[in-house]
Amino acid sequence: MDVITGNTEIGNTKQDLIAAMVQRELAFKAKLTPYFTDLSSLVGPGMQSISVPKLSSFTVADRAEGSAGEISALTSSADKLDLNQNLYVSWLIDPMTAIQSNIPAQLEFAKRAAAAQARKIDELIINELGNIAHAFINVGADANVTYANVLKMVKELEENEAEMSDCVWLVSPTQKESIFGLAEFKNQYQFGQAVLPSGVIGTILGIPVVMHSGMSSVQVYLAEKSALGYAFQKTASYAEQDEIAYGVGARRAAIDQLFGLKGMQLGQKGAASGKSPLVIGLND
Repeated sequence: MDVITGNTEIGNTKQDLIAAMVQRELAFKAKLTPYFTDLSSLVGPGMQSISVPKLSSFTVADRAEGSAGEISALTSSADKLDLNQNLYVSWLIDPMTAIQSNIPAQLEFAKRAAAAQARKIDELIINELGNIAHAFINVGADANVTYANVLKMVKELEENEAEMSDCVWLVSPTQKESIFGLAEFKNQYQFGQAVLPSGVIGTILGIPVVMHSGMSSVQVYLAEKSALGYAFQKTASYAEQDEIAYGVGARRAAIDQLFGLKGMQLGQKGAASGKSPLVIGLND
């Protein structure tokens, strides 16, 4: 007698397989999270927020021989990150539609829902960068990026003691076109390789350039990794259940995750309250 593996045998693993695919899709589609600080390890059960300490710097004194050295003290404050983003996507597929579909509908819907979740996270990051940027070039007069803009933005972050090896340029598709039109961009020694994988279109003065279609047509940001933190209290989860009212075999599915994100180093290095000295933008 032949032994046939059917839904009874694999039904319990089917959701696990889709959940694993969801995690892969989120990691692939979320372009911006790798460039900022993941604070998920600080999140514990029952927490509604986390606090990220900010410590001042020591002052170095020249101690005279035979005399006591000056004692310095550090001051501290904190940036509060609320875990208040409950991202949720749900769908229901009519069993007739599923049967007559020439694609695996539930799997395809799950992939697209995961991609939508990833885009939402990127959107929230872009919005937060706009909120916390300590300065903008071309205020009130939107313009395409120039080489002079590039130099000024880098200089601003260098003066604020940003770790330039941890910085990233974020550009809109329109500004990507402007950058490719710059004569300096074509100089490999200044701008690096013109095409790189994983969403990076090149480098400007050694800093990777990431194009994101979720940015407005005039946007450019230069940001350091520690300028923005995010934390997942619950990573993306997938579940489904029967919805018999829509026919035998109808299934309602959902993906959700709980996280928060927040600008950091706010008010430091002379930046205004609520602004990070480690983010600067082009066009307000």
